[in-house]
Amino acid sequence: MQAMRLKLSDLTTAALHRVSALSGISYDMLRHYASGRRGTKSLTAIKIERAARRLRLDIRREDLNNGCAQCEFARACRKTAGPTKRTAK
Repeated sequence: MQAMRLKLSDLTTAALHRVSALSGISYDMLRHYASGRRGTKSLTAIKIERAARRLRLDIRREDLNNGCAQCEFARACRKTAGPTKRTAK
């Protein structure tokens, strides 16, 4: 069974605070990213993904940044980890 992929908007306040502490990104900025008020840059998406991974949360940079979603290198790396986009059935 595959783990469910999360978005920042799915996280609780406590989880956002932990991601903030691990990533070095302020809690308020994470709230802006989660609400869609601001877009993330690729480096920010990587920081969030790495912090979430340390908390065993499946938040992927491809879901946070359009550039990462279109990156051929990221797609090639994810082939072993499974699909990067959810497909409608």
